[in-house]
Amino acid sequence: MQNIKKLYIPAAVFIISIQGIILTGCGSKTVPDKAAQWALSDSLLRTLVVDTAVTASVDNEIMLTGKISENEDKTARIFPMVSGIVTEVKVHSGDFVKKGQVLAVIKSPEMAGFTADQRITASDMATAKRNMEVAESFYKSGLNSRKDYEEAKSNYDKAVAAYNKSSAVLEINGGAHQTSYMVKAPVPGFVINKRAAESMQWRPDNSDPIFVVADLNNVWAMINVFESDISGIREGDQVQMSTLSYPDKTFTGKIDKIYNVLDPETKVMKARVVVDNPGFFLKPEMFVRAKAKRHVDSNLVSIPSRGIIFDHDKYYVLVLTNAKPGVAIREIHVAKTVEGRTYIASGLKEGEHIIASRQVFIYDTLSDQQ
Repeated sequence: MQNIKKLYIPAAVFIISIQGIILTGCGSKTVPDKAAQWALSDSLLRTLVVDTAVTASVDNEIMLTGKISENEDKTARIFPMVSGIVTEVKVHSGDFVKKGQVLAVIKSPEMAGFTADQRITASDMATAKRNMEVAESFYKSGLNSRKDYEEAKSNYDKAVAAYNKSSAVLEINGGAHQTSYMVKAPVPGFVINKRAAESMQWRPDNSDPIFVVADLNNVWAMINVFESDISGIREGDQVQMSTLSYPDKTFTGKIDKIYNVLDPETKVMKARVVVDNPGFFLKPEMFVRAKAKRHVDSNLVSIPSRGIIFDHDKYYVLVLTNAKPGVAIREIHVAKTVEGRTYIASGLKEGEHIIASRQVFIYDTLSDQQ
């Protein structure tokens, strides 16, 4: 055992000697001059991107759902004004039709009556005209009184009015087609609803239109707004939408009307978004997901997100200063980030200038000196 202890004595002395040398070396290390520390030069500053902190209203986003509907202002619901039997259907659902194009033909006894009325009134008008001319001739030659002439003229005027009325009724109901009523498209667009079928009996008191024709160049998106989101929706808000059919395509519109009534069953309020529809991608009854963008009343200091540094679970920015080294590391508290812009809850003031390029290199350099 004594030999073992001896062996350890020289080793301990050696270690102590080494430590003494190391401590002596450390003690002789010179402290760097503070004037030689890194500073932001004017030449480097000219190459950097600098952002300015500004006060702005906070952008909020609300996720909503809804469905596409035809634009009611550009939709025609067609109700034939006569009864009869549908003898021919010329279009189908989804077809594009032009204004005035015949959609269906209805054989109607009422049309025969309208045609007969026009012919009768035309004949009565011709007879009344001849009687007026004879009465006028007799009056001028002294064979008739003025009263007789004025009575004949009044009968003619009544006959003209009756003829014009019967002609207008016939024109409204499709023109002189004897017993056939032509169902025509009053506007150009797509047939989005069709109830007509051959041999179908149509009556004017039917509650549903026989055809619905809509112009789909411009459609509505009826958005569901829950009670918790009502305060955040306003007319004029921008809305971006996507569909299951085109997940990579974004459709943009504006809220142009808010229906200030809650549905008693679903407890949602409707908001209408007008959407341009080139290419007819959006179709009625199509489901959409909507993202509404609006401004709230609160204002915060904000900067582009590119100038923010995240380190050790904290956020920092580099603020330009007048004192050396010309830039300072500032910790900030982030309220939220929306599409590349960050809103600051605290740590930054309006008007301060933030370095937004090469900030990680500068941050590391300053951190090493601290």
